[in-house]
Amino acid sequence: MQSVLGVPVEFRVCETPIFVSHEMRRQLEDAAIAITLQSARPTTLAHTTRLIDEEVRVRQESDRPLFSVVDFAITMSDDGTFVPRLIELQGFPSLFGYQLLYTSQMRAVYGLDDSTPFLSDLSYDSYSALLRECIIGGHDADNVALVELDPLRQKTRPDFIALEKMIGLKTVDIRDVYRDGRQLVHTDARGQKHVLRRIFNRAIVDELRDHHVHLNFRWDDDLDVEWAGNPNWYFLMSKSSMPYLDHPTVPRSMFLNEIDELPADLDRYVLKPLYAFAGKGVIVGPTHHDVAVIPAADRHLWILQERVTYARCIPTPHGDNAVEIRVMCLWPDRFSEPLPVMSLARTGRGAYMGARYNTEPWTGSSGCLFV
Repeated sequence: MQSVLGVPVEFRVCETPIFVSHEMRRQLEDAAIAITLQSARPTTLAHTTRLIDEEVRVRQESDRPLFSVVDFAITMSDDGTFVPRLIELQGFPSLFGYQLLYTSQMRAVYGLDDSTPFLSDLSYDSYSALLRECIIGGHDADNVALVELDPLRQKTRPDFIALEKMIGLKTVDIRDVYRDGRQLVHTDARGQKHVLRRIFNRAIVDELRDHHVHLNFRWDDDLDVEWAGNPNWYFLMSKSSMPYLDHPTVPRSMFLNEIDELPADLDRYVLKPLYAFAGKGVIVGPTHHDVAVIPAADRHLWILQERVTYARCIPTPHGDNAVEIRVMCLWPDRFSEPLPVMSLARTGRGAYMGARYNTEPWTGSSGCLFV
């Protein structure tokens, strides 16, 4: 991977892909479609839209998330079969370039030609064309950019490079984007000015706030620019959607401010901030003290979610791992429903599945090959 990308991969790459049957693939696809549709229905949005700060609300809001990801734990049912259970969801892009490169390398290096990394019976060509349509649209690639904070220092930099290799997408630091009338522009390394007609946003508002970043434009400005994935969906389709979802894979979820009496079996729950990313702030098996220290004014920004028991379903030389599978979807305007296209997997032997928590051999970031 590092040889192909030309940069270090700074998160741990697991030694094995996750092999998944086509039967389980269809279960994951169906669940991801249903959950994304429910997240975008007006009754759900009536609740989640109230949580967006007006100062970070982008105009020209779309009626659907162009990019969505749905994370499932693989659990075991009472009859001994594996079943997916929802862990998290977000209306925000994931590693759509890197994961294709990763699974392609796994297939090539290990000689796994009889497997496919794609969902929905896609091929390399159809996936690449659809991804280009969703990100670049009908514009010249010079007028489209992936925008991120300090992209050269992000752990997701391998994805930026993969997208540049796949579809010619350039990456721009959001600090270097500025407003010129109703347009957003940036100046490249040669001093040449480029108008941005379409932006593939990867900058997260929470991270910008944490680093006290001053932008040269406002999110709520009246701008002549298209968003490849309206940034509002980061808030609209998130953990804030979970209490309003009705699907067999969805665990019980409650807003902390709406709980009159905490469950007696609090250790069977997970306490999560709504908009933190990469597992930041999540407490598995919280105590009453963990809940008590959250100010009353902030409790609407936290959920208490029923704890899901992961199945130890991935055998490795160091013990059996649990696995979490992310279903990555695209939903362009011409589609009546979201299309699952690619997967990301995280596997480990600890309480958390994020790659930052799994640094032992045969754990970390992976992807699915369907067989």
